[in-house]
Amino acid sequence: MKRNWRDKRKVASHKLQAAILAVKSQISILKFKVIVALLVVLIACTKDNNAHEHDTYTCPMHPTVISDRPASCPVCGMDLVRKARAGEEVEITEDLSKLLKSPNETVVASIKTIKGEYKSMHISSEAQGIVTYDTRSIYTIPTRIAGRLEKVFLKYPFQQIRKGQKVAEIYSPELLTAQRELLFLLENDSENQSLIQSAKERLRLLGATDTQINELIKGKEPKNTFTIYSPYDGYVIADTQQNPVAPMTAQVGSASSGGMSDGMAGSSSTSPPSASGTNSAISSGDQLIREGSYANAGQTLFKIVNPSALRVELNIASSLAGAVTKGSRVSLDFGNEHAEEGTVDFVQPFFNDGQEFLTVRVYTKNTDRLHIGHLVKSVIENKAVEALWVPKEAVLHLGVDDIVFVKEKNVFKPKKVVTGIRTDNHVEIKQGLSSADDIASNGQYLVDSESFIKINK
Repeated sequence: MKRNWRDKRKVASHKLQAAILAVKSQISILKFKVIVALLVVLIACTKDNNAHEHDTYTCPMHPTVISDRPASCPVCGMDLVRKARAGEEVEITEDLSKLLKSPNETVVASIKTIKGEYKSMHISSEAQGIVTYDTRSIYTIPTRIAGRLEKVFLKYPFQQIRKGQKVAEIYSPELLTAQRELLFLLENDSENQSLIQSAKERLRLLGATDTQINELIKGKEPKNTFTIYSPYDGYVIADTQQNPVAPMTAQVGSASSGGMSDGMAGSSSTSPPSASGTNSAISSGDQLIREGSYANAGQTLFKIVNPSALRVELNIASSLAGAVTKGSRVSLDFGNEHAEEGTVDFVQPFFNDGQEFLTVRVYTKNTDRLHIGHLVKSVIENKAVEALWVPKEAVLHLGVDDIVFVKEKNVFKPKKVVTGIRTDNHVEIKQGLSSADDIASNGQYLVDSESFIKINK
């Protein structure tokens, strides 16, 4: 019995020792783990401190501002932002690269797209014109004697006159002497017909008519002033007068597509002509000769425009050079319920004050109701133009270049195009675009108020 108790005591002692050894082992492992964890923390702190020591901060708005610690930008006052550390870079995917491109090169948007349509369109262009004259049909009224103009009956340019109308009264010592010589011969040597005929011929050469000579013989009294009559019908112009110039029409009026029922009404806009190209105001050099002026023998007193030489000149945009040709029909509206039909007789290109335009000449039959300088409204029926047409909202005008936004891989890119005729709703595309290209239906939506567009050549 006593022996069994000793054995049990030994077994218990062995178990206790084993348990103590196990606890000591667990404590050793725990100490080792704690030590390892502390070492890891120390290493990480050391690396973090080193990383913090090399961090740089910059201003998002002013990249030239750089600091080694958090601060505020001395320029704009914004908080400086830490630059990315090693390993913090963001992976640039294909979708992200599109967003990172400059917005003036590519635009990501869900704008409706369209395609240009190659078709034939009949263009009706509205234009403003003016009644002017042919410079080859100008007559002159000269004075054959030197003297002073006592009276002038023509007061302003473009005044209408009739044949036989008084234009001026002139005082001339030479003409007064010639009258006295004729009266002296008739009184003292009436039978010397050769001298009398020579005296009459001299008066004719000085500008006197047979009626004036007969009145002189009948009255037997020389006249101090002599009347000058107009030998022509027409309109008086000043010596340096230039043709009136029609205002420039910036756009064509309307268009309708051939074979389609939809008509597109249009409007026209005009730019005022320059001061150098119009006769709306008469300068001092364009004034008519006035009373009290002295005239030399052979000097032109007035210029008269033949009324049958009146014509209508229209200025239209140079883009219509291929649409308006000789023979095109023109509807002319002179106002006051006076309208006529005419045809284009001549088309001439002009370049003036940085503007390119076409001058269209139209002759009209009824010139009695017209006067020089009268403004005219017209509609020119042009021939059909076959080309690539796009809506005008799709074309963005940048002052010098015209662009459209072409869709490529869900991204809109600006592309330069060469435009031609512009109507109220459509624009002709001459170069830079094909009918297979998808373009934004409204290019204005792809430009914000502070952006400029960079065109890739």
